[in-house]
Amino acid sequence: MRDGGGAIDAAIASSLCLAVVAPHRTSLDASGSLLFWEYRKSPTEQPTLIEWGGIQNTSLSPAPRLIVAMAALHKTYGVMPWSKLLKPAIDLASTGYNVSTGLSIAAASQAEPGYITGSIRKEPLLASYLQLLQHNTSTELCATWPCEVLAPTTRAAVLAGPWRVWTGSAGAMAATALAAALDPAPLTALDGFQRVVASLQAQATAAAGSWPSGVASGLAVIDPLDTYVALVTGLSVGFGSGNMTGDGWKQDTPPTPLDLAPAILVDEFVCGTRYVMGAESLSALAEGAGAALIEGPLNIVDAVESARVAVGAGGTLALEPDRLLPPAALATLLNGIPLNATLPLAALNLVQQRGDELLSHADSRGGGLASRF
Repeated sequence: MRDGGGAIDAAIASSLCLAVVAPHRTSLDASGSLLFWEYRKSPTEQPTLIEWGGIQNTSLSPAPRLIVAMAALHKTYGVMPWSKLLKPAIDLASTGYNVSTGLSIAAASQAEPGYITGSIRKEPLLASYLQLLQHNTSTELCATWPCEVLAPTTRAAVLAGPWRVWTGSAGAMAATALAAALDPAPLTALDGFQRVVASLQAQATAAAGSWPSGVASGLAVIDPLDTYVALVTGLSVGFGSGNMTGDGWKQDTPPTPLDLAPAILVDEFVCGTRYVMGAESLSALAEGAGAALIEGPLNIVDAVESARVAVGAGGTLALEPDRLLPPAALATLLNGIPLNATLPLAALNLVQQRGDELLSHADSRGGGLASRF
């Protein structure tokens, strides 16, 4: 953004970096869900939704899914040169990155070698592959790759109290839960939380084996022109379910819908309060957004960092090991004794805009970093 890039440029560069440093959550072959809205130009229009991968389209091309998707986005919406957006990820892969505790734990659980907490890990094959992609523009790459399958669509907003909520496919269940929590207005934040969980449990029980799952990494971006991007990319399992290619990226074939939950939330007033959210599960989106909307715009840090419960297939509940829900919340759990949530915990990253004032917070569950320029 300092160099004149827009929200899409920032999202592309960041998602490629995450594909290098967070392979337990996303990868170059990640599926994705993205909401894009040029709010200042068209505040009364619907945001654009672009989704790729998942079980609907398990193979875009010989190139990895995320790369194809980012090239398609850049071709249509990008401002900065494609080669420049690849460079940060190339630098990380070449010079190395610090292995986080979360990455190390996830690697150990799946017998992935070479991820030691605090060590510097390099990805020379990924660096070489990304450097090859710098030789062509995104337009030239899309002339070879099936970029046209990433057709933009729109989804009608879900009304949740005084808020309009736009989500991707998986996030639709979160929007339904928010509507249940906010209409009628809850008496307390705990009341709203209880309604969210009850709605998610009912939906998960009805969905059974089609309830979304997987791991993900989320981004939320607002640029100086009030362009909003909420992007979540993810995999069916950490590090991907398929084989490692000779270019250093691992394939992923999701057998069920993926839990990718970007969202844009807008109150009923033009230029009122707006939220751009990148949530790594629909449970995190529904519960975190519910807390933010109910407790008010000055408490977004507490809303994001508060204890949550992951709702799984069949309505099972998983509690986070290091964040305790209050006893009154636990008393409302419907399906018996809850499970313990496994790492990595789903994070929620958001940017809040009120008029021209911005606040942002990146969830500590994901080791997040909120950057403001």
